[in-house]
Amino acid sequence: MTQKNAVGHQFSRRRMLAVGVVGLGVFALGGCGRNGVTQQFDEAEFSVTVEGKFGNTVLSHRPERVVTVGYGVDTDTAVALGVVPVAVPRVSSTPSGFQPWTEAAFGGTRPEQFTVDGGVPFERIASFNPDLILAINDYKLDEHHATLAAIAPLLSYATGPNLDRWQDTTRRVGHALGRDDQAQQRITETERKISQVRDASPLPGKTFTVSSVSESGQIHTKSDPNDVLVSSLAQFGLQLSPRVLALPTSGTLGIATVSQENLDVIDADLTLVSYGSAVHRQAFEATALFGELNSVRRGGYVALDSVEAQALAFPSVLSINHTADHIVPRLAEALR
Repeated sequence: MTQKNAVGHQFSRRRMLAVGVVGLGVFALGGCGRNGVTQQFDEAEFSVTVEGKFGNTVLSHRPERVVTVGYGVDTDTAVALGVVPVAVPRVSSTPSGFQPWTEAAFGGTRPEQFTVDGGVPFERIASFNPDLILAINDYKLDEHHATLAAIAPLLSYATGPNLDRWQDTTRRVGHALGRDDQAQQRITETERKISQVRDASPLPGKTFTVSSVSESGQIHTKSDPNDVLVSSLAQFGLQLSPRVLALPTSGTLGIATVSQENLDVIDADLTLVSYGSAVHRQAFEATALFGELNSVRRGGYVALDSVEAQALAFPSVLSINHTADHIVPRLAEALR
């Protein structure tokens, strides 16, 4: 899929192409203890079962040739646990085809890339001879999970694409890779960093809205406090504005369409907007109603570029650390 506007894509999940890029429940991992984490296995006795939306993923040996099909989070999570996949989907919005936080974590090994803008290339994936396919953020997995599962053991989402909590995804991928301890360590480290950054910032208790301006000029805003992108910001202490919470949905769960004449509904302590292009940003910022927003007047408006939008829209251990280091400081500065 293209990533010209990750927030916009996430606003219209069903318009995503074959690979997409967080559900709120705690689920049990097959064969796990009460906490959903098993012991590490010796190679001779490695046997893992992970429950998923389309059934169990059963692995009789530790995966060595991992291919990711889901957008962003799949690759990030494997890499964060020390496993660089043999092949991953290319990110079309960056020159290298990788997100900067992902690329920085590769070390000396870089995976092959394949394009998914026209759909999942099943033969190409099979050519990598994978022994595990990660498709947790594949938005059309319900249509082709059987095809992928025929190539190699397939780890799907537990709830839905980009609906599983990042902590749960980290545990599930870690379990499949035989890296339960590493998964829990990365979760603990990331949660500690979130807490430290939050406590040192002016964000806690401040209201925010996060919206997308499409290529056609339509304005969509997040209205669900449980939405993954909203949750990405809420974990740093921000609160979704009550005004957008009251908006009716636009046909896509958790998304509301806002007319130009009602633009003030997206006003908050922080007003975040993502755009499809610089042209659309310039046109939107030139409107009179935009200039009248209180957040714009006092400096609380923040335009998100595609990298920032994708870091928020697809949270993983790696992207959350990028958010903490690069996005939270921007938001904090806008509040001062």
